[in-house]
Amino acid sequence: MRKDIPEKEIKILFAKSGNLCAFPGCGTRLIESETLEDAPAVVGEIAHIVADSRQGPRGNFPLSNEDRQKHPNLILLCRRHHSIIDKQKRTYSVQVLRQMKADHEALVERKLSADSPALKPPIVSEDIHSTLVSVTDLPRVVFSAPCSFSDSEEAEVKNRIKYPEDRFELTPFFIRENRLFAFHALWQEDNPFARVIDCNHVKPIQATEMWSDPENKRRYVTLLNRALYKYTARLGIRFDPEHRRYYFEPEEKGTEREVKYRSMNKKTESRLVVWQPKKKSTGEPKNFWWHLAAKLVFHQFADQQWCLSIRPERRLTKDSLEPLPPEKIGRKVTRLKAKMYNDLYIAEVVFWRDYLSRGEPRFILNFGAQSAVIKVELIKVQVEWAGIPSDNKPFRNQVYAEDLFTFAALQQARAGEEIEWEEFEYEAEGEEAEE
Repeated sequence: MRKDIPEKEIKILFAKSGNLCAFPGCGTRLIESETLEDAPAVVGEIAHIVADSRQGPRGNFPLSNEDRQKHPNLILLCRRHHSIIDKQKRTYSVQVLRQMKADHEALVERKLSADSPALKPPIVSEDIHSTLVSVTDLPRVVFSAPCSFSDSEEAEVKNRIKYPEDRFELTPFFIRENRLFAFHALWQEDNPFARVIDCNHVKPIQATEMWSDPENKRRYVTLLNRALYKYTARLGIRFDPEHRRYYFEPEEKGTEREVKYRSMNKKTESRLVVWQPKKKSTGEPKNFWWHLAAKLVFHQFADQQWCLSIRPERRLTKDSLEPLPPEKIGRKVTRLKAKMYNDLYIAEVVFWRDYLSRGEPRFILNFGAQSAVIKVELIKVQVEWAGIPSDNKPFRNQVYAEDLFTFAALQQARAGEEIEWEEFEYEAEGEEAEE
């Protein structure tokens, strides 16, 4: 050991080095354990980052004589790497060796912290909120009926649909092989599709049966998605089929748009959903527009359980209507996402769920005798983990109070569950057999 280095500094150096050579990738142990015949052997060497003399390697670096003998200026190496750093002093400069020492000691600290129960952070129990909301009710049956139109003529069918004047019903459908599929009870004479189908030859398909087959499940989700398109359109939200996301559009070209909503843990507020950013230095408008957007996707995560995921995004346009070219979007969105931490991301999710529900405990996709009911409370899981230091921002998974009107709407949405769909299926099959 070097006699001019204080014993305390040597002890600190060996403790921080973890008995390993600090040279990247080396890992040579610097103290050999004792044997039956011999005592332990110290094979490591103490190297100076700034040499202890002005004539030594890196010795002309400005550092006091006293500080040259302290552990921040010392690095523990095997004999081979000690020789290398002193012979290649231009490659292994003071800055390089200081970083090497800091990286090695940080690695040793992390390793000790992971291995020692006493150094592990305390385990906390907390709720982790997802970006998912529960779908509590879904149509139990999909109906199909003969249709004189093909799937390429769906636009014509839309023009012939008779919308109920006294009910806020959604009319999603699709046509395959000259049969129309819908959630509506197509055997009812006043169903919205009565003008384009044969109501006397209706076939029901149980939802659970469709979910078990990939192609039929995709068709079921298609009906849900088309219902969501129609529902969001009533709220002034457009669907972008190319990127499969929903977005706000201005009420007039070149004008900003503001909407009212119930914010996270607060009362009703207003928020810009379409706006043209301005330069901070001059206040001049930039040459693009921001639009709030989100991906809304239905997922089945258990045999009888579904959810809706909400993933906030952004849409960029040139003039509030025409999309910005892809090459001009990437960097802008990347910079935005880099600044959007968990609390900001959840705030975006909450905005979308609250705007879709209009501040109510749920929103309902109404198909006449059947409905899809989406509850707005974010699905959460309780976890035990080390947590994130300083991440103590409060969040209440706020759910709006049930009142007489929202309760009545839920009961009406569930009224169709009282219909004996299985009995209808039996009757329909019987009629087909008689024919």
